[in-house]
Amino acid sequence: MESLKGHQAVVDKRIFRRPSINFEIKIKDYEPQKIASIRAKTTLDKVPSKVVQLLDETSDYLDSIDVSKTGSPFSIYYEVGSFLVDLEVGYPVSEDIEGNERVKQNLIPGGKCAVAEFIGSHQDIVNAHRAVHAWMHENEIKASGEPAREVFLTDLREIEINGECVAQSVWPVIHESRAEKRRQKRTTQ
Repeated sequence: MESLKGHQAVVDKRIFRRPSINFEIKIKDYEPQKIASIRAKTTLDKVPSKVVQLLDETSDYLDSIDVSKTGSPFSIYYEVGSFLVDLEVGYPVSEDIEGNERVKQNLIPGGKCAVAEFIGSHQDIVNAHRAVHAWMHENEIKASGEPAREVFLTDLREIEINGECVAQSVWPVIHESRAEKRRQKRTTQ
C-alpha cells in the first residue's frame, strides 16, 4: 500500500487535512462484537510490545480450546496517561468462551465510529488518533463515551516491533446528520 501522504478525506462533503499527514476519516457503523481479550496496564513506551505479548497469549488460549478468531485483532484504550496505559487486547470470536485467569470474554458495543486508516509503525499510530480527535472537534461530532480502539489489519505478531503495519484508529461517536443538527438548533432557540 502506498503512503497516506497526499490523501484527503471527504466525509459529508467536508475535507480534513493535517500539515504533514493526511488521513481519510469516515463514519462507519459497527455491529456489537463478542471478544476474547486480556486487560492490562503498561507504561506508554511499552505499549507496542505489550500489545504483541497479549495477542500471543490470547491467540494461544483460543488455539488451546479450539475457538476460531472471527476478525482482526484489536486493542482498546480505557485510559492513556502520561506514563501508564490501561488497555484491553484480543480477538473477535463467534462463540462463548469460559476464559481463564487472564483471558476473558467481553463485548465491544456496536454503533457509529469515526475511523482513520493508518500505515506505519505501531508506535506512530498516535498521529491517526490525534487526526480523528481533531476531525471530530472540527466537525462537531461528539464522542459516545466508549473508549477508542485500534484494529490491526496487519498481524503485529508477524512484523518487527517497529515495522510497518496497517491499522485503524476507531473512535465511537454520536453521529448526527446536518439535518438533525439543524432541527436540534431550531428546537433549542
